Parts: sequence; structure tokens; C-alpha cells
Amino acid sequence: MTTSIELKRLQHLVLLADELNFSRAAERAHLSQTAFSRSIQALEAEFGMRLFDRGTRSVRATTTGLHLIARARELLARARDLAQEVTYLSQAEGGTLSFGASLFAVDSVLPGLLPQLTQSRPGVRLNVEVSQWEIMLQHLESEQIEFFIAYAGHLAQDARFAVVPLAPRPASIYCRAGHPLLADPARAPHPKQVPLYPWAAVQLDSSIAQQLRGLFGMPASGDLPLTMSCDSQALLRETTLNSDTLLFTWAALVEADLQRGTLVDLGQRLRPALPAQARQLGCAIVHLADRTLSPLAQRMIGLVLQAEQTHAQGS
Repeated sequence: MTTSIELKRLQHLVLLADELNFSRAAERAHLSQTAFSRSIQALEAEFGMRLFDRGTRSVRATTTGLHLIARARELLARARDLAQEVTYLSQAEGGTLSFGASLFAVDSVLPGLLPQLTQSRPGVRLNVEVSQWEIMLQHLESEQIEFFIAYAGHLAQDARFAVVPLAPRPASIYCRAGHPLLADPARAPHPKQVPLYPWAAVQLDSSIAQQLRGLFGMPASGDLPLTMSCDSQALLRETTLNSDTLLFTWAALVEADLQRGTLVDLGQRLRPALPAQARQLGCAIVHLADRTLSPLAQRMIGLVLQAEQTHAQGS
């Protein structure tokens, strides 16, 4: 007996068990009675046993047939479930999406998008890892996540990864309202004064650190005055509000404090002013170049890019 069983013949088996009449079962199968009978005979030959007893006026399942009919019903139900799940997955209607996002991306890229996805796809399960980009890179390479949204650094030059840049977001240096650098309203602080005070930031990439050294007249190989590197927005904010620490971050993180006047955008007050490019932070969508993204991941990335386009048109 072959181990390959055609689902269509199992469907014919169940139809005959339901109807106990070859003519009616053949009609439901959209086959001639002859073709339908041959299908049942072929299945019996394949199993090596009689599944139905045929009389001149009746058809009855054998004891063995009853057992196999019950198993056939289970198998067909599982096949229907699998077909439905394939449909859900192919149309991004269900399944699990695992991706990563930096704190910057959570604040500046993702707002509103996750509710939009779950509202339109209620069968979807989301696993969102919020972490530093180096950790997310490791998880991407081990395929624990399908993609991440964060600072891409050197990855754009690495052929192993596909990198989709997103529009840069406003960023700057922020200090408390009573900071010593603001003591003389008639005299703007100079960039070279910035390294005289402690800095706080979310983890800085080496390329960003090199750029900061140039902007503030520091030795190319010198250490930054970074006294607090932290992934907690609350701790960064508290430290900046209650000390002379300067906070390097994106504007959305401190928007409420800027409106209240408790924090000040020091980057705008420096003279000479910092280049506009230096007061922006960029990020990108990063995924493995040689792996096909799931329909659900493609759907999420599509929402991000659509939001980017809407943002650009409104700017």
C-alpha cells in the first residue's frame, strides 16, 4: 500500500458515508456515478480492504470503513484549517510578526501604526522587541525577528542586509531652563563650551560619536563627556531637568518639556549654529537581503512607508 493518499478520494469516502448512495454521492462530487465508483474502488484497492458493503438496495460502511471514515473526517478538517491558515498568512490576516524597534523608532516612526495594523488584522499577534540596534542586529541574524527599525550605521554598505532609509527626524541638544550656558541672555553659547558639561544620551553609535567630536572641537580620538548612557527615557529626562547635564536626543522625546519651558533647545542657540544635518537623526528599516519577508512583515513595512509618504507630503 502506498503512503500517499489523495485528499480528493478521502472526500469521496466521506461523501459516500454521508449519503450511503452512489448516485447522490457522485452528484455531490460533480462526477459521473461510474467515475465516482472507480474512485472508491481505487481507495479500497490502495488500502487493501473493503470499506463499504454494497447490496442491491443499500450501501453500508464496514466496521473497518467506519474507523477510517472517522479518521478521514479529521484529516479533511485539518486540511481545511491548513488551507484557511495559508490564506490568512498570504493575505497578512493572521499569524505572528516579530520585529524590533529602537526607542527612537518607537517615538518617531511607529506611533499610530501598530493600532492601525491590529485594527485591520485582528487575528495578528505582534512580538515587538524594543532594544539597542546592536542587539536587534544579532536577533535579526539569528532570525528571531524579521526586520528592525533603528539607526542603520554601516549596514547600508553590508550586502547581507537590505536597508530602506527613512526620513530623518529633528534632534538637538537640550538643557534645563536655568542651565549655566544660558546665564547671559545677550551672549549665545559657543559649541566649544558644550564639552565642558556632562552629556546624557541613548547609546551613541561610533560614527555619531565621531561627528560630535568634530562639531564641538574635540580631539578625534578623545572620549566624549558622556556620563550617562541609558535606555530609560524617564531617567534621561529626570537627570537633565535636575542637573547641568546636556541631553542629546530627538525632539519628540522632550516635546512636552519644551512646550512647558522646563527644557531648552540649546542646539538652536549655539553660535555659530550647528548645521541642520547635525540636528537630525536618521533611521532605516533593516532586514536580511537573502530572506523573503512574510506577508505580515511586508504589510507592516508598507504601513511605515505609507506613513513616511504622508509625513513628507504634510511637511
